[in-house]
Amino acid sequence: MRVTQGMMMTNSLRYSQSSYQRLSTLYDQISAQKKITRFSQDPVVAAKSMQHRQSLAQMEQYKRNVNEAQSWLNQGDTSLKEVSSILKRVRELAITGSTDGYGEEERKNIAHELEELRNHLITVANSNVNGKYIFNGSDTDNPPVQELSPSKLNGEKLDNVKITYGGQIYDYDADAGHFVARGGEDTLVLNGEAIETGTGDVVAEKDMLIMRISTNQKDVSFELQKGVEIQVNTDARKLFSDELYSDFFMFEQALLDPETSAEDLGEFISKIDAHLRNAADVHGQLGARMNRVDLMEDRLGQQEYFVKETKSMNEDLDVSEAIMKLLVAEGVHNAALAVTARIIQPSLLDFLR
Repeated sequence: MRVTQGMMMTNSLRYSQSSYQRLSTLYDQISAQKKITRFSQDPVVAAKSMQHRQSLAQMEQYKRNVNEAQSWLNQGDTSLKEVSSILKRVRELAITGSTDGYGEEERKNIAHELEELRNHLITVANSNVNGKYIFNGSDTDNPPVQELSPSKLNGEKLDNVKITYGGQIYDYDADAGHFVARGGEDTLVLNGEAIETGTGDVVAEKDMLIMRISTNQKDVSFELQKGVEIQVNTDARKLFSDELYSDFFMFEQALLDPETSAEDLGEFISKIDAHLRNAADVHGQLGARMNRVDLMEDRLGQQEYFVKETKSMNEDLDVSEAIMKLLVAEGVHNAALAVTARIIQPSLLDFLR
């Protein structure tokens, strides 16, 4: 086959263009420090890179969920520690108050301290994280515990309202339209802005405790790994019960009653002990979940490290190797240009222009 000058020029231009293309690819790789800059360069590497990035995005969301879960759990842990401290102090007061050597004035002082502790217990029960009440299940917009007065009951739903009076707890009976004592037949009636007994006597506000305890029963959970959800709220029904606040109030009333004997006051010690056991049980369950969240946080950190390592091996460029390839490609390209310059010599027509 006869090789013409035109064929040599065409082949030289094609080879030069291919060499420029290789140089351009190496320049792009070194600038981006990636093996590929377009999907078409290596579809397999591109597909794996997308999978790795999707996994990392999911892990980032799980890490945000872990942080939110830890906020709930830490606040719950702090609140439960406060509850235990309050109950221990109340137990100390019960032991102190049941001593015969304490007079009427000392008992009044203990009752005043109990009242403040009871009010603080309401504050603890209404603890919130970022405006969400952590002890009210999924109903995070409403406080689970409220102390009310008779004037605030008009026009309100009374299903969750409990009244402590005369050493008894009264629940609202919707069918009867009044409050009925647990385990008894005594009744209390809401009459305007007053609470009356079944015999029509008005109950003084200082002699009764009106509470709305509406702890929601639904769990609040966060997904911390695919298909793994952890409950972050605490079941407050067992701890912040109406019996807890009623026992506090009845203890106060017993201290203020001069007819109450030291033996009668001593009976409240066992009641406080029962509430302390409830607090320990609830706190133990919360602690177990906190430990599991910590373990899952460590696991997420390890998984993220391995995925980043695999992602780097898949798409990151070995810069030193790429620079060596670039230098070799530049040398080859310059040599090819030199050879092309020698092949394409001026012809007679170039001098006749």
